Amino acid sequence: MDDLWGRWAQHYPERGIDPGRICRDGIAVPERFAAAPHRVLFVLREVNDWEGGDLRTLLAAGPRYQTWHTVGRWAAGLLHGFPNYEEVDRWDVMHDALRSIASINLKKASGGASADSAVVSAYAFQDRDLLREQIEAIAPQTIVACGTTEVLVWLLGLPVDAEKPHAPVRTHDELRVIPWVHPARCDNRKTYHRLAELATQQIRTPSCAPAPHP
Repeated sequence: MDDLWGRWAQHYPERGIDPGRICRDGIAVPERFAAAPHRVLFVLREVNDWEGGDLRTLLAAGPRYQTWHTVGRWAAGLLHGFPNYEEVDRWDVMHDALRSIASINLKKASGGASADSAVVSAYAFQDRDLLREQIEAIAPQTIVACGTTEVLVWLLGLPVDAEKPHAPVRTHDELRVIPWVHPARCDNRKTYHRLAELATQQIRTPSCAPAPHP
């Protein structure tokens, strides 16, 4: 991934963006990700006030802040067949799960406490080739779109049902994408059980071809 980040650092100045604002992300612990029972990628919007940071080191160190406690519970459920909530509501279980997943932000430049959806979408569009390359390198089997579904639809050309845009989909190469909520300020128990329902339901691959990439 070093080559990819090098190209990102070249790409940003061409658009008047300070490359020092880049916060890297991706697979937390590669050997754990490779050995996981399922390759799971969480796609979020942007990191909060962490210029030059690396999300991978945060995940590898274990859950900090409410957002990552929540993601840790969700990840543990996805990786282990959604056991009882009490079994995943433990720091050691969340830590183990975070070390076994990947997580990226659509906007690599560090942002603020609240993300502007229009700005995130604009960043994703200008960075679309690099984002696709990053996701392809991670090669997830499941993507959890945490408030990012609308962008992923055009970024990945997802074969969504226009009448049910928030339903999980499966692409023709068997990638499962679950439209989901952002992990901040949510009801932990309720969202855990709802994610279990979505993740375990039968998902039909649409017969239509995916939309072309812009």
